[in-house]
Amino acid sequence: VVLMRVFGYGIIFAVIGALKFDLARTLNIDNARIGGLISTLNLSSFFVVLIIGPLVDFLGHKPLLIAGFLISCAAMALLASARSYAVAVFSTLLLGLGGMCINIVGNTLLPVYLFGGNNPPAALNLGNTFFGLGAFCTPLIVGAILKRKGYSVTVYTLAALFLVPLLLAFWSLYPQPATQFTFANALNLFSNRVVISSSLALFCFLGIEVSMASWITSYATGLGISERQAGLLLSGFWISMIIARLIAATFLTPSIGIRAAAALAFGSCVIIGFMITAGSKRTAAVLVICIGLLFGPMFPTIVGIAFANTSPSVHGSVFAIIYAMGLLGASTIPAAIGLYSRDKSIQSSLKIAMTAAIALLIITVSIGMG
Repeated sequence: VVLMRVFGYGIIFAVIGALKFDLARTLNIDNARIGGLISTLNLSSFFVVLIIGPLVDFLGHKPLLIAGFLISCAAMALLASARSYAVAVFSTLLLGLGGMCINIVGNTLLPVYLFGGNNPPAALNLGNTFFGLGAFCTPLIVGAILKRKGYSVTVYTLAALFLVPLLLAFWSLYPQPATQFTFANALNLFSNRVVISSSLALFCFLGIEVSMASWITSYATGLGISERQAGLLLSGFWISMIIARLIAATFLTPSIGIRAAAALAFGSCVIIGFMITAGSKRTAAVLVICIGLLFGPMFPTIVGIAFANTSPSVHGSVFAIIYAMGLLGASTIPAAIGLYSRDKSIQSSLKIAMTAAIALLIITVSIGMG
C-alpha cells in the first residue's frame, strides 16, 4: 500500500502536464489557465501540508491515507467530467489535498517498513523510486488511452487506479499513533536546527529540480535540439533520477547521509556550471542525464536526514514543515528563471539555479558541521 501511495502521488504530480493539450481543448482555455491549474495544485498543497502533517502524528496513518486515496480518486473523476474552468480548478484543489495526505503518510511510513526501520535515507530513496515511476508512466498511460478512448475515459482510468490501494488501505496494519504527541511538540520543531536546515535545503533543491523539469526542453531546443528529441531528453532526465535512487538505496546509511547530500550538492554545482557554458547538443544531452543522476537521491536523502535526527512520533510534522518550504522553492525559483529568460536565454538563466545549488551545498555542509 505504501509503495502504491508513492506511485499514486507521482500520477498526481504529473497529471496536469500530461493532459494539458487535451484539457485545454476540452475546456477551451489557453496556456495561461493551464499554468493556473498547475499553480493551484502547488498552492493548495502548500496550504494544507502544514495541517495534514501534525494530523498524521495525532490521528495515525490509516484515516489520512484512506482519505487521501478517496479524495484523489474523486478529484480525478471530477476532472474527467469537468466542462468548465471553475470545476477544473476545484478538482485541482482536491488533488492538492488528497495528494498531500498520500504524500505525507507514504513518506513517513517508508522508513518504518523498509530496511527494518533502521535506515531512513535508503528507505526513502527506494520508496521514492516509485514516485518517479508514477510521474514517468502517467504520460505513457495517457498517450496509450487518449487517442482511442478520448479525454474523459482516460482521466476516469487514472481515477480508477486509486481504487485498488484505497480498498487495500482499509485492511492494512499501521503503526499506532504516538500517545505522547502534542501540537506543542510540533511547534517546537520550528526551533530544531536539523529541521530548519533540511527545510532550507529542500527550498533550494525542489526549486532546482522543478526548474530543470520545467525548462529542460527549452534549454535543449535553445542549443539546436529538436522538440521531439528534447521531449525524449526530459524522459531521460526522469529515468536517470529513478536509476540513481535505486543505486542510492543500496549503499546509503544514516551515518553517511549528510556527506552524501553534500557530495550531490557539490556535483550539482559543477554540472549546472557546465550546462551554462555548454555549446554543443551532445554535451548538453550528457549534462542533462548527469544532473538527473545527481538529483535523484537528493530529496529522499534530505528527508532521511531530518527523520534520522527527530523522533518518529513527530515525523508527519517534520515532513510537513520541510516539504512546505520545498513547495515554496518550487513555486519561486522556476518562475524567477522564466522571468529572467525574457531578455536572455534559458541557458543563461540557469545562473539562478546555480546560485540555489551553491546555497544547497553550503546548507548541507553546515548540517554536517553541527
